[in-house]
Amino acid sequence: MDITLTQEQIDQIKKDMLLQTEMLTDEEVNALANKLNNTINIPILSAEKEFIVFVKLIRWVDRQLYALLPNEIYKLVHDSHDGISREEAVKIRQRVSPLINKLIDIPIVSEALEEVIIGTILDLILTALIKGFKLEQKEIKR
Repeated sequence: MDITLTQEQIDQIKKDMLLQTEMLTDEEVNALANKLNNTINIPILSAEKEFIVFVKLIRWVDRQLYALLPNEIYKLVHDSHDGISREEAVKIRQRVSPLINKLIDIPIVSEALEEVIIGTILDLILTALIKGFKLEQKEIKR
């Protein structure tokens, strides 16, 4: 079966790829940063500076996920009525985690803490792709 896209669909794909670079809203980034800030401590930073670092890291991970995942999957982060299975989320996590870890280095923390921070951000975001979950519902377990 051959599928032909309309010009409107083609234009939307171009817009998605060229103009938009992230999926999460400011409110979602803020909520995630607060969850991280209340759970993870970066010893040399005050809570306020730590929060800013978390916002930057969440935005960075969001941009990487936006580039790596098809929008048809990543936009599910906003839709708790549709989504992927927990198993599919785990597989995505296993595939994107090494790619993202390779691209980021947080020189003010140990490699172990860096892995925890990035892993927690990925877990929070990717769990929201699972049917029935909302980004705000995911709790950090430590």
